[in-house]
Amino acid sequence: MVTTFFTLANFLLKKAKKVKKLQQNSDESNDFKTLSQLGQNYQAKRQLQKALVYSKKAYELVKTEADSDDLIVALVNMGAIYWDMSQLRKATKLFQDSLLIVERIGDNVGRRMLYSIIGISSWRMGEFVKAIEWFEKALKASSEAKIEYERSQLVPPWKYEILWGVMVRGIATLKNRIQIARNQHDSVRILLPTFSMLPLMLFTGQKEAIPSLLKEIVPLAKELKRNKILDTIMALEKIIRV
Repeated sequence: MVTTFFTLANFLLKKAKKVKKLQQNSDESNDFKTLSQLGQNYQAKRQLQKALVYSKKAYELVKTEADSDDLIVALVNMGAIYWDMSQLRKATKLFQDSLLIVERIGDNVGRRMLYSIIGISSWRMGEFVKAIEWFEKALKASSEAKIEYERSQLVPPWKYEILWGVMVRGIATLKNRIQIARNQHDSVRILLPTFSMLPLMLFTGQKEAIPSLLKEIVPLAKELKRNKILDTIMALEKIIRV
């Protein structure tokens, strides 16, 4: 079973503590971690253009540091902002750039997280075969990542926490859309976000919720003759064994 690196409660608590630690005059800072945190804070408040400004400033400070943790963070942070902007091609390119570094340094936690988010990006773009391939890689890396994360502190949690954040926000957004669609008795608008939620649930450690989602998705997909969705679900079921 895919495990999470943080619980949602711990994640939100950590974020709240970090926000409190930032000083009011920190907007003028040239410190990488401060700029990165400011970018994440504005992203959490959905001020995405401002978030991108600070994340790009942080990237400029470290872009020549080959194979550094800070460079991975800068690329991942910018990718996550573009992901929230639904500019998925730009996001995926940045995630793949960070993945090149992660694979060179042998970071299993990073591989698992980046395989996951690249796969989910492909899923969002309707590239389901490619998404399944990324998910297989992520699941294979999961046990290695769990061992590495639990046995050492070599990979600091903050390096990838933004990816966890965008996935959690993605689930909340989709649930809201589904509820609106239910109120309007709109089968199509129930089906599509519920289907979109599947990999997000998987890679935030909520695999146990997937069978109940499938019980709703499969009949709707059959009713609406969405064969591509049905084929994709069969492929997903094979690799996650629900």
